[in-house]
Amino acid sequence: MPLLGIGQRDRLDRMVMKIASLSRTQRTELLARLAHTLTICARDTYEVGTENVVEPRVLRAYNELLHRVTGSVVDHLLGKEGYSLESILEMTQQFGTKHNRAREIESALNRELNQTGSA
Repeated sequence: MPLLGIGQRDRLDRMVMKIASLSRTQRTELLARLAHTLTICARDTYEVGTENVVEPRVLRAYNELLHRVTGSVVDHLLGKEGYSLESILEMTQQFGTKHNRAREIESALNRELNQTGSA
């Protein structure tokens, strides 16, 4: 995965500071919300109004990222060690950078972080 740029690293560090105060339940909630949002973002790989995939490599990359995020949800629910929330956030930002979706991914991360625990 590509390294994060300085601005992205700063934003990731701020997110990590925000999640430090989240309970285990809220961390699990954030991971589940992120997984759901990523499935919506992945729809951009399809041709509008059809089932045709126009960006199969990006769709595959979304699938791999979702595998890690949902695996982390399961680990959190079962009380197991797995990928930390911090590493999932970094993987997600790296995905955005690599696949020219940095703004979309950052927006999704911020939205889900702001909604977590507020419902």
